[in-house]
Amino acid sequence: MQDQSRSEIVDRLFADLPQVHTELGNPEGGVWRTDRPCYEFIADQCEPQWRTLETGLGLSTLLFVLLGTEHTCVAPWTSEIEALFSHCREQGIVTDRLNLIQGFSDEVLPTLRPTELDLFFIDGGHGFPTPMIDWYYGAGRLRRGGMLVIDDIHLPAVQLLLDFLDLDPRWRCVDKTRKWVAYERLGEGPLREEHPRQGFLKRQEMPGRASG
Repeated sequence: MQDQSRSEIVDRLFADLPQVHTELGNPEGGVWRTDRPCYEFIADQCEPQWRTLETGLGLSTLLFVLLGTEHTCVAPWTSEIEALFSHCREQGIVTDRLNLIQGFSDEVLPTLRPTELDLFFIDGGHGFPTPMIDWYYGAGRLRRGGMLVIDDIHLPAVQLLLDFLDLDPRWRCVDKTRKWVAYERLGEGPLREEHPRQGFLKRQEMPGRASG
């Protein structure tokens, strides 16, 4: 990490917001972002030697760069990628540990080398089933004790993913707001498995409908 405290890095992040989404809806502040406590949580967790991954480019991408992790970001739009690199050049921010891959996560994630991850941030596509696809290919690379952070948890498809994670004893919720959530992974290895290992899932019968 650079010679700054974690709180100073988050302060720097918000002091000069990168204008990376002015051509993609132009959100307030010029960049898609979540609540500040989410960035503070990530900053408190990350160490410079960590390997981190995220789907979707936003203010978080610059945070990982400032934290100095070995970071991979999967983002679909050329304009946001070029704008982020332009911002970093203008501010003298080194990006030699940033691997920014253009493409949609469902196509890119399966092609990445399955190196172990310390933290995975899901904040890309939010329509069903994209959050689940991101989780399947990305969270399966998390080490035991690694962190999974998910943004926009109020959206329906993301809520479905959280319904599963909250039932699965191999994931422990460590922080949560109305906007984002963080889980610690208590297991390890790929997420591919058959239904007998998912006994925590119980089918809910519809009223007036008998099981058969």
